[in-house]
Amino acid sequence: MSVTNIPWEDRAQGSSSVIWRYSQNPIIPRDLIPTSNSIFNSAAVPFNGAFAGVFRVDDQQRLMNLHAGHSADGINWQIEHDPIEWKFSDSEHATFVHRYDPRVTWLEDRYYVTWCNGYHGPTIGIGYTYDFKEFTFVENAYLPYNRNGVLFPRRINGKYAMFSRPSDTGHTPFGDIFYSESPDMIHWGKHRFVMGPKGWTWQSTKTGAGPTPIETPEGWLLIYHGVLTSCNGFVYSMGAALLDLDQPWKVIYRSKPYLMSPQKLYECVGDVPNVVFPCAALHDADTGRLAIYYGAADTVTGLAFCYVNEVIDFLKHNSEL
Repeated sequence: MSVTNIPWEDRAQGSSSVIWRYSQNPIIPRDLIPTSNSIFNSAAVPFNGAFAGVFRVDDQQRLMNLHAGHSADGINWQIEHDPIEWKFSDSEHATFVHRYDPRVTWLEDRYYVTWCNGYHGPTIGIGYTYDFKEFTFVENAYLPYNRNGVLFPRRINGKYAMFSRPSDTGHTPFGDIFYSESPDMIHWGKHRFVMGPKGWTWQSTKTGAGPTPIETPEGWLLIYHGVLTSCNGFVYSMGAALLDLDQPWKVIYRSKPYLMSPQKLYECVGDVPNVVFPCAALHDADTGRLAIYYGAADTVTGLAFCYVNEVIDFLKHNSEL
């Protein structure tokens, strides 16, 4: 897809970084709306010549919920003060404890939203919207416990496809990425292991899918997070992997070094220190530009930039399966 108005800032002169931060980060402060304690781990997509999204907003009671938002340029956002009111056919869908870490994917004829839904434990909620005004709840995809549900932007071998990370009730001290498929967005099966933690590295504790996978001639490009357990707690960093187009559970290349780790003040200091958590990416197919939205320190939202071909080249030279 061509997104000619993708938010963008050129790499700093003299820099050789594969990925670089927007100089005016964070783009969304924690207090953008009157009731918010923090706004992070959110999703943005092109919409009607501009941009729209679904945002994780933790309020001043520290309740986690999803809000819709719009932007003319993908940088300056107007976020609805009230959470999304979901339309549903089954009143059981109204039962939830929290909603957080959304992803948004254009698929066929609508924008699908996936998020971590607190339904007797964390699981993956699925809904959709056509206009970012009305939102319809489809179903919870899995039994608890699960997080990081990320849909593919098209069917694979005739089936809807999604990544997820089986979890537990708490701040999971483990995590593998799995692939699943569905004929109808309701019944999910044919689960396949994709990848998990690796050695004593930046991704030694857990991994999780980030933005919607990006289709390239060489494979699906997946931006993901990896977690290290340090002597002072978890450290979340950003990496990438290239996956087979027809069998996306097969990993072709995978980041050996991270692409980006929490190093700036707004990534290291916040409600949860030392977190870089990618949730969305805007891709302009004509130029190869990629703008990645990420949560920083579970408090604010940042923006980073790269080129798809440079990320794939990085993987080819810095991969360890």
